[in-house]
Amino acid sequence: MSEDLLTEIRKLEIRLQEFIETEQKAIQSLKNWIDKLKELHNFTSKMQENPKLLGEILKLRLESIKAFHDALKEMSRAEHEKSHLLESYGAILFRLEEQLSKF
Repeated sequence: MSEDLLTEIRKLEIRLQEFIETEQKAIQSLKNWIDKLKELHNFTSKMQENPKLLGEILKLRLESIKAFHDALKEMSRAEHEKSHLLESYGAILFRLEEQLSKF
């Protein structure tokens, strides 16, 4: 039975690492989106001075929307990994209690 607890601990360790990695990707995706929004803002300011920049601003708007989409996708993956962590927490507590109840 102590192997069951060790297995759950190892699973938790792996899941925590996966969660950290996906969380970092989600944060980077949000930073990329913020950069795109700043770039879009700069072009909207320039567009007031030169209305011919409309094509460029439409391109930046699309890039901004895609960056936001990517950020949401990475955040969704991070939430998925977080759910695995929660599952591991419960499994470890159960296995630990199961092992301790034998004494």
